[in-house]
Amino acid sequence: MRLDDPDTASYGLSDEARTILNAAVSAVAHGAAGARLDPPAAEAVKEQFLRKVRSALEQADWQDAWQREQVYLHAYAREMGGRAAMLATEDRRTVVIRQDIEAAAVKMRGYMPIASRWCP
Repeated sequence: MRLDDPDTASYGLSDEARTILNAAVSAVAHGAAGARLDPPAAEAVKEQFLRKVRSALEQADWQDAWQREQVYLHAYAREMGGRAAMLATEDRRTVVIRQDIEAAAVKMRGYMPIASRWCP
């Protein structure tokens, strides 16, 4: 599945989901500071958050929950970006790759339980 496919409707990806996933990518990029995310890494970020975001959007009160809790998604994603950037730096790269995101996601599991509605 490619989330950046122009025909995301075929995957059932709503405008709201795309907006939230893009916010996660932006926060990861911000957290990565001096490192750049390559396109597959940005795709990996979206894949990490997709299941939780879709589930959260199924709740009737998702808009209220998002208003209260988006700060947690941003903080979680920034931290994920920082960890991914550290992994890239250890390999002497200035570009964060998919494997960095995946490894950072494993390290982040259970890191911020309050963000669990939106975060992996």
